[in-house]
Amino acid sequence: MSAKALIGGLVLGLALGAGGSYAVQTYVLEAPACSGRCGSGTVCVEDLCVAAEPEIDAPEAEPEEPAKKKRKGKRKKKKGAGAEADAEAGGPAIDDDSDVPGFDPSADRSIGERDGVGRLSDAQVDAELAKLDRPFQRCVQQASERVDDLGTGKVSLSFGVDGKGKVTGVNVSAPANLKDAGIVPCVRKAIFAHKFPAYDGPETRVRSSFHVD
Repeated sequence: MSAKALIGGLVLGLALGAGGSYAVQTYVLEAPACSGRCGSGTVCVEDLCVAAEPEIDAPEAEPEEPAKKKRKGKRKKKKGAGAEADAEAGGPAIDDDSDVPGFDPSADRSIGERDGVGRLSDAQVDAELAKLDRPFQRCVQQASERVDDLGTGKVSLSFGVDGKGKVTGVNVSAPANLKDAGIVPCVRKAIFAHKFPAYDGPETRVRSSFHVD
């Protein structure tokens, strides 16, 4: 231990004692390497000053490009009943029959003073229904284009015709396979748009049906 290091330790110990502390702390200060002879650019190795190896700066890492977000594809809609289903299946749009009133077969048919007692004959009704055969066939064809397998079933219809030959309301029922394919609104619109012969009398009520095979 050098004399300089020992003196430094004693001076600190005396100063603590003078402050009223009974503890004496001694710090040993080591002499610098190679007695401080090595200048800038050199290091002390085994008490000899040798040239220091130059520091090589590590290359800066290039910032990573943010990963491109994958574009989410549009999810296909599932097939189902309604206007969206027929567009998905590629068939014609299902008819909107919201402007066709329903038919109430139990409604009271009142006969006014000016009303006659005439009515449509069965032959007239059959003849007019025969004219509706082509529109009904078109409804079946369009329904078959909306689904893979239309199936079979009975389509029942009931409607009223006033003395002017105008249809007053239409009801159509069908099994689920035909209903989901859009047959019901198509048939309702076809009947409501048809003009029957005029007659002098109260409303005529018609009930009929046809089969899809």
